[in-house]
Amino acid sequence: MFLYTVYVLYEESIQEKIFVRILVMFVWIEKKTEIFTIKLLWNNIYFWIDTLMYIPLHWHSTFSFLEALGQPKDIVKRAKELWFTAIAITDYNGMFWVPSLFLASKDSKNPEDESDKWVKAIFGLEIWFVMDLKSSGIWKNIWNLCLLAETDQWYHNMMELIAYANQTGFTNWTQKLDLNVLKEKSEWIRVFTGWEMSWISKMLSAWESEAKIREIYDMLREIFGEKCYLEITAQDETLLPITKKVNKFIYNLAKQTNTKLIVDNEYRYLKEKDKEAWEIALSIKDWTKMYDANRRQPAGKYHIMDGEEVREICLKNWYSAEEVDEWMENNWAIAEELNASMLLNQKLFPKYKTPEHIQEYYDKYWATSIEY
Repeated sequence: MFLYTVYVLYEESIQEKIFVRILVMFVWIEKKTEIFTIKLLWNNIYFWIDTLMYIPLHWHSTFSFLEALGQPKDIVKRAKELWFTAIAITDYNGMFWVPSLFLASKDSKNPEDESDKWVKAIFGLEIWFVMDLKSSGIWKNIWNLCLLAETDQWYHNMMELIAYANQTGFTNWTQKLDLNVLKEKSEWIRVFTGWEMSWISKMLSAWESEAKIREIYDMLREIFGEKCYLEITAQDETLLPITKKVNKFIYNLAKQTNTKLIVDNEYRYLKEKDKEAWEIALSIKDWTKMYDANRRQPAGKYHIMDGEEVREICLKNWYSAEEVDEWMENNWAIAEELNASMLLNQKLFPKYKTPEHIQEYYDKYWATSIEY
């Protein structure tokens, strides 16, 4: 035990990592590899503050209709409780949730505490894609890909991608992109792949050749370069054989292509106790009953995990501590570089040229148009 007075301060710079500002009297610092856990004793209550660098980049909200639970404001609140400085939402095939997440992140800062920081919102999208909309065979297979926004310009690019997917790419009740349009709109966007429902997982499950998977991945790398990442899924591999198979392939592919790895557990609900509610939502979507033997019953844990829980799962899967720490730092570094936002209080009503006899009425209603 050492007598210290410690001030804790959140810093946004990766060089300064993350520090905590709290006035305490007793501090016990324990080093575990490169991870520091500060144990604070105050009035016989222990507080654990983990300075492990970790920001999750693959989350879903209730806007992924019946595939996940949690309004953006509740997700931000939970992220704040877990000391996250940023969060990403990557809902399916739409950006309906973006204003809610952005406003919730802005409200996450305590106005009465000058040292408090808001939880930065990272905008993402999990979109369906094919290799080429005009081709047939394997190139028409529908797969998943995650996109992350770098700058404000991303919002315009992403909306154009979604519009394309819902118009040109809409067939058989499915909206999708192809690599050609992704290439046109690749600026200010980062991509990652590799989780249980990714295109890599689907190809492995269909026993496609590893050479074919590598060919497709090389095409993505050609488009996005170093802004293309591979994701290790933080789930117990003893319970999920497909996850073990995908993670092993992803791990080796990253080594072969010198690709950075990130790590996530692909959040689907707020807390561990919410899993049953999530399974009910899945049953509603799939038109099954909770007592049906063939209903979806995911074996993994998909609640919001802090860095230590993610790390423990990866270590249980026999990855080295050094590797896991590197993946988590990659998450942090990417989150630091993503700075997309929204402009608020903007008039959204378009201003078109109108005939002179209705110009007066047009100007009147344009002046009172909807604002955020």
